[in-house]
Amino acid sequence: MTPLAAADKPAEIFGWPSSPARLFGIAAAFFVVIETILLMAGVLKSRLPVMREGQIQQVQIAALWLMVAAPFALFALMYAGLELTARRVFEQSPTRIHFVCTLFAVLETVRVYLGWAATTASPTPAELTMQDFGGVGAFLILAVGAFIWNLAASKAKLPHSR
Repeated sequence: MTPLAAADKPAEIFGWPSSPARLFGIAAAFFVVIETILLMAGVLKSRLPVMREGQIQQVQIAALWLMVAAPFALFALMYAGLELTARRVFEQSPTRIHFVCTLFAVLETVRVYLGWAATTASPTPAELTMQDFGGVGAFLILAVGAFIWNLAASKAKLPHSR
């Protein structure tokens, strides 16, 4: 083995998963595990404001952590279904782009929410509108586009690799 090949070996071990179902599943599991650990440690017992039916109500932070994990879990299930039933193999580049766009959509949602939540302490809290979620919508459109691109670029699994 050449020194250059030996240097690249750890990259193979610690790289991105080749399966999009596994990649999105790891992200969903990460958020759920962190939420469980923080909940057991008592960190997530505090409450945050949420607009429900025109009224500001307080919910536990743990519920919001599960909502962050939801898009990753949804895409993991969709990819798993495609990998198992349609026997498709997905390219890494579209998968990575799809993952990053989904991550940015989630982070933008958190940013918009935290900006709004900071205003709820005032006597006249800001109103949350669809215009506030323009960046989230853009990242979601990119994520769905990357999903479609990934689906179009996928190949049928070879019979001997089953």
